[in-house]
Amino acid sequence: MQSSASDSVSPRPKRQISLMRSVGSRLFLSVVGGSLVGLVGTAFLTYWELARQSEAELRSSLQVKAENLDGDFTTFEYSTKLVADAIKTFYEAGERREQVYVNLLDRSLTTSPLGTGLGFGQPPDNRLILPSRKFAYPYAVRNPKTGKIEAQGGEAAQTNFQENYFTQPIVAGQPIWLEPVPYLEDTLKPPQILVSTAYSMPFYSSKGQLLGVLSQDLELSFLSKKLSVQVMRDAGYFILVSAKGGLIAYPPDPQVVYSGDAQKSTNLKQFPGMNNYAGLWQRLQTALQSGTNSGITQWQDATGKREYWAYQRIPSNDWVLMAAVPEAVVLGPVIRFTAISALGSIIGVSIVLGMVVAMFVKRLNQRLQPIMDECNRLAETSAKSEELMNREDELGRLTISFYALLGQVTVNERRLRKETAKSAQAFQALQQTQAQLIQTEKMSSLGQLVAGVAHEINNPINFIYGNLPHATNYTRDLLRLIQMYEQRYADLDPEIRAYREEIDLDFLVSDLQKMLASMSIGADRIREIVLSLRNFSRLDESDMKRVQIHDGIDSTLLILQNRLRPNPAQPAIEIVKQYGDLPLVECYAGQLNQVFMNILSNAIDALEKYNEGRPAAELMANPATITIQTEAIKSEGQAASGKALASQSLPSSVVIRIRDNGPGISPEHYAKLFDPFFTTKPIGKGTGLGLSISYQIIVEKHHGSLKCVSAPGQGAEFWLEIPVRQQTPVK
Repeated sequence: MQSSASDSVSPRPKRQISLMRSVGSRLFLSVVGGSLVGLVGTAFLTYWELARQSEAELRSSLQVKAENLDGDFTTFEYSTKLVADAIKTFYEAGERREQVYVNLLDRSLTTSPLGTGLGFGQPPDNRLILPSRKFAYPYAVRNPKTGKIEAQGGEAAQTNFQENYFTQPIVAGQPIWLEPVPYLEDTLKPPQILVSTAYSMPFYSSKGQLLGVLSQDLELSFLSKKLSVQVMRDAGYFILVSAKGGLIAYPPDPQVVYSGDAQKSTNLKQFPGMNNYAGLWQRLQTALQSGTNSGITQWQDATGKREYWAYQRIPSNDWVLMAAVPEAVVLGPVIRFTAISALGSIIGVSIVLGMVVAMFVKRLNQRLQPIMDECNRLAETSAKSEELMNREDELGRLTISFYALLGQVTVNERRLRKETAKSAQAFQALQQTQAQLIQTEKMSSLGQLVAGVAHEINNPINFIYGNLPHATNYTRDLLRLIQMYEQRYADLDPEIRAYREEIDLDFLVSDLQKMLASMSIGADRIREIVLSLRNFSRLDESDMKRVQIHDGIDSTLLILQNRLRPNPAQPAIEIVKQYGDLPLVECYAGQLNQVFMNILSNAIDALEKYNEGRPAAELMANPATITIQTEAIKSEGQAASGKALASQSLPSSVVIRIRDNGPGISPEHYAKLFDPFFTTKPIGKGTGLGLSISYQIIVEKHHGSLKCVSAPGQGAEFWLEIPVRQQTPVK
């Protein structure tokens, strides 16, 4: 029994798609991964913003406490000044009774909520208030235990007048806050050790005489009680430190501020000496000295505990109020909130994206099934197709549809590259042609203008210059005739004598000769200028000829003279000429002048822009300068060959170096320096053609070389080398 053709070909088994290699799984993982990146970024931004708000809360708490303290210190200062004004008033009224001043101090300290001691001393060598007392120091003291005021007068210890609270205000000439010190207050019964600061101020009479020094003490235990509050979220503590690092108030342990015998020690405990706070104090001092009066920083103490430290300077006395809060208090709630929000967002996004991707893949498979069936049919005819069809994902089976297309695309891509290269070459040639046309037209117009001006000036100045010798001779003859008249006819007519004195004939004769000499010098100068203008234009010299290079440089400098002179906006630019002995050079003179014009103009532009940002002192010390140096050189081959002596003595080429002391050329611009249409000047001030045209003139037309040597901040130097004799014959 024969089998049919259809029976001989077994049906292709349907391939199963691996779950991990399916488009749906990959798409799901890609989208979830991208979403996780976005969620992580959002969580970070949320964490950063919440952390910033927590730091702002810490700053705010410190600022409120600092303003409160500053207000207390301001009130303290004001009450002290009121007492000083009262003492001055009593003195001006003629009061000299000591008890009156003692009672004043007693009442003033009673009404002062912050003061723990109040007293004043008069200079022992100038006793104006209490003349009968040499070492008078009336005072009032508040007993910190009972709150009772004890006040008295009488003679005080002579050493009181060498203490800081008496000497420093006099030296400063103004009220000052003293560094806190511990001391034994022996006027109390029984004597007590107190740690306090003082606000001391000198006070003067209406005639400017020093009456004495008034000091009001502030006991530091008051400040420790005032700062015994938590900073934020029921945690943290405040610390008050003097400008020199002395520990003024330390609420966590007030006893640590001072311990010891007050009769043997006069120093507070230093904040940098506690824990490992020396580095922290140095960091805060650096910030405060830079002008930052408040801020926040992180620190890890000796036990490894991390804390946030906020600080703010107290304006009244330059003390520093600090607030220390554990890092967990500041960042703990922020971290918990961010973690919970991120975890919830990840779970929600994963569920939603899983559902969306599943629906998308289902719809995608329905649309791709007809294409995949066609790919299965095409795979029967090619081993490569069979290999591609064995891939286990949906999109892998579509590869065969693009396999044949790839070859055609490659051929077209190569063809397109060739056409693109041809277009780039044509465009570059068009740019060079356009640059040459623009620059040629510009220099042609300039040359025609210069030649026309020179021609128009030359005719009248030749008339003046040619007639000046005749005018000089005529004037000399007339003056000789007048002199002969005066010698022959000494007795002049009174009217002639009067007119002679009126016109001051002697001065007129002398000044007329000077005027004629000045006119001759001016005419010579104008002729030189006209000659330089004609030398620069050279419109009638299109062929090569032997010229003196120095003449072309000088003519170009003459054209640019107006930009070199000083003006209200810019100082003068100095030109330094270091000319060597050059032979005549075969060249296109007009085109070479064009090169000089381009390079010198660029140097002037660079110096003008550089001078705008320099101070006057720097401009005087290092003025803007353009140095032009020329020399003739011989080639190595010529020097080493055995030619005749006359041939060896002739230089092979000349070198012109034009150097400025401007800002130099940056490395990113250096590589594009001679490209057409490249410029760093503003729109309307530069076309980017000057150096490109100059390069073509020197290298292509004169077979020379043009290069630039520059570095940022060291100026720029352009090196031009031109052969003395060209290969083309001179016409």
